[in-house]
Amino acid sequence: MEDVGSTDRSGMNVRAVARAMDILRSFRLRPLQSLSEVSGATGLDKGTTRRLLVTLINSGFVVQDPANQKYGLGRIIRTLASSVVDSFDLRSVAVPVLAGIASELHLTTFLSVYQDHSAVCLERLHDMKGMEVHWWSVGGTLPLNIGGAPKLLLAYQSEAEIEAALSGPMEPVTPSAQIDPALLREHLREIRARGWEFAVDDVALGLAAIAVPVLDDDGNIVCALSMAGLTPQMVGEGMPIHLTRMLEAAARVRSALGFRSS
Repeated sequence: MEDVGSTDRSGMNVRAVARAMDILRSFRLRPLQSLSEVSGATGLDKGTTRRLLVTLINSGFVVQDPANQKYGLGRIIRTLASSVVDSFDLRSVAVPVLAGIASELHLTTFLSVYQDHSAVCLERLHDMKGMEVHWWSVGGTLPLNIGGAPKLLLAYQSEAEIEAALSGPMEPVTPSAQIDPALLREHLREIRARGWEFAVDDVALGLAAIAVPVLDDDGNIVCALSMAGLTPQMVGEGMPIHLTRMLEAAARVRSALGFRSS
C-alpha cells in the first residue's frame, strides 16, 4: 500500500475520471435522470456530460432507457458492489500519518473514535525527543466536555446524542473546563461550523490540543486526529500553529480510507 503519510494524492487526480465519478455519484439520490438533470447535479456542461455518459454506457456503468431517454446505473455496479472492501483498518491507515507528525514536531498525537457514548483513544504516538502527554491512555476515555478530540467527536453526533451527553453531570477538571450545558452546546455548534477544535488548559493546565475530523462522504465523523503538547508549542498569535498540518493529515487519511476529496 502506498505510504499515505508521505504522499498527497490530491494532485494525482485525472480530471475526466473525477468527473465521471461525480456523474456516478449523482445517481445516489435520483436513480433515473435526464441529461439536464445529470448536468445540473454535477455542474458540468451538457456537452461534457453527454460525452462522459456515452463512455460510461460503453463501459457498462450507465444505461439509458430508450423510451424516456433517461440514464441510470448499469448492472456492473451491482456486480462490483459485491467485492467492495467495507473499510481498511483505521489504525493501519492513520497511524503512519500520526507517527510522522509526532516525529516531525516532537509532540504527542492521538487517534480516537466516538463509541458507546464515549470518546475512546485508539492510538497514542509520541516522539522520544519530545514530552509525552499521558492524560489519555489507549483504550481509555475522557469526559466529553474537555479536550480537543472529545469535544470534536461530540460536535459531529446527532442532536439526540448531544442532548443525552449534556444531560449528565460534567466535572470541572480544570477551571477552564466548560460545565454549562448551554454554553457547551453553542461551542459544539462552533466546532462543527469551522471543522476543528483547539482546547487550552481544560484537561491540564499548561497543555493544549488541536483536533480535526475525518469525515465520510455523507459528512459523518469516522474518527478524530489530534495532537497535544505544552501550550507554547501549540499556539501563536492566538491560533493553533499546527492546524494546517493536521487538516492535511485528515485529508490524507480520508483519501486512504476511500472517501472522495472534500
